[in-house]
Amino acid sequence: MQNDTQHNHDTLWKRLTRNDITTLLLRLLSVFLIMGLLKVAFYVIDKPLFGPFNNLHEFLDVAKGSLLFDTMSILWANGLFILLSILPFRFREHRWYQVMLSAVFLITNIALILLNSADVVYFAHTMKRLTLEDTHFSSNSNNLPIIFDFVQRNLTLIIISGIIIALLLLAWKLIKYHPTKITNNRRYYLYNSIAAVVVALLCACGMRGTFNPTRPWVKMEQAAAYSPEKTWLTLSNPYCFMRSLDKATEYDQVNYFSTEEIEQVYSPIHHIDSCLYDLRHRNVLVFIMESFSKEHSKFLNPGLYHNEKGCTPFLDSLMQEGYTFVNAYANGMKSIESVPAILASIPSFKTSFATMPELFADFEAMPELLAKQGYQTSFFSGSERNSMGFEEISQRFGVQHCYCRDEFEAVYPVNDSTIEPFWGVYDMPFYQFMADEIDKMQEPFFASVFNLTSHHPYRVPPDYVDIVPQGHTQEQRVVAYTDLSLRKFFERVKTAPWFDNTIFVFVADHVAPLCYDPHSYTMKGHSSIIEFIYTPDSALRGIDSAIVQQLDIMPTILGLVGNTSPYFAFGRDVFNEPQRHPIAFNCINQMYQCITDSSTFYFDTKNIMKSIGQTPKKEELDYLKAVLQRYAESLTNKDYTVMP
Repeated sequence: MQNDTQHNHDTLWKRLTRNDITTLLLRLLSVFLIMGLLKVAFYVIDKPLFGPFNNLHEFLDVAKGSLLFDTMSILWANGLFILLSILPFRFREHRWYQVMLSAVFLITNIALILLNSADVVYFAHTMKRLTLEDTHFSSNSNNLPIIFDFVQRNLTLIIISGIIIALLLLAWKLIKYHPTKITNNRRYYLYNSIAAVVVALLCACGMRGTFNPTRPWVKMEQAAAYSPEKTWLTLSNPYCFMRSLDKATEYDQVNYFSTEEIEQVYSPIHHIDSCLYDLRHRNVLVFIMESFSKEHSKFLNPGLYHNEKGCTPFLDSLMQEGYTFVNAYANGMKSIESVPAILASIPSFKTSFATMPELFADFEAMPELLAKQGYQTSFFSGSERNSMGFEEISQRFGVQHCYCRDEFEAVYPVNDSTIEPFWGVYDMPFYQFMADEIDKMQEPFFASVFNLTSHHPYRVPPDYVDIVPQGHTQEQRVVAYTDLSLRKFFERVKTAPWFDNTIFVFVADHVAPLCYDPHSYTMKGHSSIIEFIYTPDSALRGIDSAIVQQLDIMPTILGLVGNTSPYFAFGRDVFNEPQRHPIAFNCINQMYQCITDSSTFYFDTKNIMKSIGQTPKKEELDYLKAVLQRYAESLTNKDYTVMP
């Protein structure tokens, strides 16, 4: 009798622990463990960007948040596998069905591993995880060589990913399939139908990130609540990617002020009656410099390079003779975000403005406004035409002529000293080509150039490998090469008839991914860039310690050349608009970073999540709120002009 009881208990235990549902749970548990290993690898490899954990409480908060977002990622990714696993039919027990399940499971989760591994490298370059908007370069012809270079430069990560994939395969092999042992068909279908409904409901809650049906889905920006500095560590993919599928345009549609109230706080419409400087009819040449962080300059960081020249000796010499902004900040984290900020004074926040459908609207950007004043307008980039999207964007802003790799190759030789295998023309020959083309232009002209060589994978021409200094990071060597290229350009054009009549503007697109100065790894430091204006006749000269941003370039240049017509811009004219706050803002870690002369604070549209320095002033927070509201209004209305 006792043996029969024990046998019944054993049978009941096996039924409870060895069935289709427990097999599914164990298989999903193995994916959770895999995601945990990926998260550890992410943190260890990109630790300089995240910084150490301040205390145990922060570590536990990040772990809690990671579990939430990993759950959402795993359930979204494995939705098909879960559905096939809970179908309440006996054909699940057939070998062919389990083979099909194994294929679905392994393909899905190997893709999940590769996607999160790619995040490790992508985050180092953009300070964000992969989302839908980052696929706009997927058709570029240079993708294959870049992938090969990625593999060569990240062998450690490749090996780690391979080990994790091997662990996934091992887990599948070790977790044996145990079918539900119920012989009675009615009971079998009833039990499995109820189990399927319960699992489906739990998965639906897990996919939404909440058990409360009245609450909305957990949003990406809520990850900042666990740790502002480690938001992207808390998040995971494919959650970030899938959440962006229904958000080709993502911006916060906020409404803080009434129409009358917001007019008193901030307006993107500029009215300049008189200008401090009169540089009318001067040419304008804007150098948008890839990855030129503030830390590269010895002039801006004398304590960082004691017995060294730094990476930008030529630019440093121009800064001493020009008008230099020592507290300048980027409005975005990617190259594609800098062009609208600089040429049109339009920021990018949670989504790059250049990838949004709202780009296709009426503009009065700097090139178009200058063209109306008789300027010939041009844009130069050594990449293949439209491979970076710069040409299409600049033409939307009123640029009349674009010069790319195609135009260069029509007149210059193509060899290892002129063309690099990834992006296009090396900076040295391309700047010389640009000088030739500018010599042909009628004055006044506006031209802008985006250089390539200081971009990953950081190659210099063979002739210059032993000439430029190595620097402290991979970027610093190519930054030094670009600085030398600028020196050669100026030596070439300093006797040109247009040279003395030109305003030269130098501004970085964003901060370099790999940093030498520890401050550059902070959220504020990761926005700190080189920005200055140079005029050969010293019409502008000085050091300006006020906060400036890329958005300020368009208003400032328009003021310098004497524009008095109203125009639309989110920045400020640093010389002629003292009533506007000297402020810089961007979006980092899914929060709005606002930098003022006394504080830096992080805002999530409702609350200040963190502040550094003095307590943020009410008028500063109101100013940021008004900017966000005006931005949302402009995007909603697709209008970036002065209303008649």
